[in-house]
Amino acid sequence: MFKPMLGAALLAVSLAALAQPKYPSRTIEVVVPYAPGGGTDNLMRMITGIIDENKWSPVPMNVNNRAGGSGAVGYNYLINKKGDSHIVAGATPMVVSGKIEGRLPGNHRDAMTMLMIVAIDELMLSVRTESPYQTIEEFVKAARAKPGSLTVGGTATFTEDHIFTYLFEQAAKVKVKYVPFNSGGEVTAALMGGHIDAGVMNPNEIVAQIEAKKARNLAVASKKRLTDAQDVPTFAEKGYEFYWEQMRGVVGPANMAPEAVKWWQDTLKKVTDTKKWKEDYIKRNLLTPTQWTGEEANKYLDSLTDKYGKALHELGAVKK
Repeated sequence: MFKPMLGAALLAVSLAALAQPKYPSRTIEVVVPYAPGGGTDNLMRMITGIIDENKWSPVPMNVNNRAGGSGAVGYNYLINKKGDSHIVAGATPMVVSGKIEGRLPGNHRDAMTMLMIVAIDELMLSVRTESPYQTIEEFVKAARAKPGSLTVGGTATFTEDHIFTYLFEQAAKVKVKYVPFNSGGEVTAALMGGHIDAGVMNPNEIVAQIEAKKARNLAVASKKRLTDAQDVPTFAEKGYEFYWEQMRGVVGPANMAPEAVKWWQDTLKKVTDTKKWKEDYIKRNLLTPTQWTGEEANKYLDSLTDKYGKALHELGAVKK
């Protein structure tokens, strides 16, 4: 009597398992909302490269740069793919600040699915090796002597690079001219070409030039010196007290299928556990590694809302 019932139950479980949709089932579009060569581009190409090398994805992953509007073009494209589990994007603080500024219709809570925050990127001010400003003190002295004449390049307007420059001005009591570009790669090119006096840099954007001794980092906006860059002072220790960091992660559109969220979180965990990630991405680029998912990731992003809102209001990007 019980055996047929047991058999029927097992059959039902088996059929339910077979009915579970497999993920991924088609090509995944990997959106980079900035131009090639910048920090977000480097991040997503490193992640997809490690996935490809280890054959962790049964389908191709196509990296697609959709630059424009300080990241708004790419993120709006992602947001409009609500419910599509086969598209993800590199995440920057724009997933928070975009809604505050009115450039995006939503944020990480209501318009996107935060999959994982994989690293914290420290921001620094960098110059060419042949620059007349060999220390942060020399740069500040020149900026005070010629208010508004020294140029500082960064990625886009009203972004973390722009806010960094504003906070630096406030802390050092100087005035510089902020010059926006489409990506960190463009900032680096402009800096090395002598078109700007300094650049707001993530370490991964300038590391090749530092290693080639073609550029130097003047100071970093962290609370302590970076473990693998002990020669670079913090702004605070030089008397210009401000701190600024940039999260890096992977985000999908709202309403991603649960199996897609799980696949990405499991796969990103494997990626960030690899030696290549730890050595060639985290250590080489002076990053702080993280593996934040779910509420841990969302609460970190929540904490940026007031911080970014205040700075953007002071910059005139938003009204209170």
